[in-house]
Amino acid sequence: MNGIEAHQRRRGLTLRSPERPLPRRKRFWRQVSNHSVALISLFLAATSLGYNTWRNETTEVQRNLRQASFQVLVELGELNQIVLYRRYFQAPTEPGAVERRPDLVFDDARSWVGGWGKVTMVRDLTSFMPEPLPSHGSALFSTWETDAAHLNSGSAERRDQASTALLAEIEGLRSATVQMIDSLR
Repeated sequence: MNGIEAHQRRRGLTLRSPERPLPRRKRFWRQVSNHSVALISLFLAATSLGYNTWRNETTEVQRNLRQASFQVLVELGELNQIVLYRRYFQAPTEPGAVERRPDLVFDDARSWVGGWGKVTMVRDLTSFMPEPLPSHGSALFSTWETDAAHLNSGSAERRDQASTALLAEIEGLRSATVQMIDSLR
């Protein structure tokens, strides 16, 4: 026995002789036992990374939905104002009214173009959101498409029907949007 082996025996660090190696299964479990802290740390790190990635992605999706929802609510509020403006404040139709007040015709055209822009923006934003918002957005667009021209109708009855239908669609989408925001807690 050489000096190194004698020193190891005194310290309790006996080595197996090369002619009798440990069985394969025992070697594996001895390695696991020797490196258990490192393996546990690796497992915890991988688990934490997975959870953190999932949580970040979920938070980002919810943040994007909230931002889009608030933009939809702003657009709906402005569209609501346009509908009410066109319902209650009609440009005068008597002869010479346009010459006296050309701003009334401009306001009417501006609200017409602005309404189309807002209803299109709402439809596009809601198309990326969860149901029932895409169907509400499409229904609002369809209702605007069919009824917006009647907001300037000479007939008060037809104007009221058109504005009532549009306001109902706006309110339905607004309620669905608020419920969706509330569900993102």
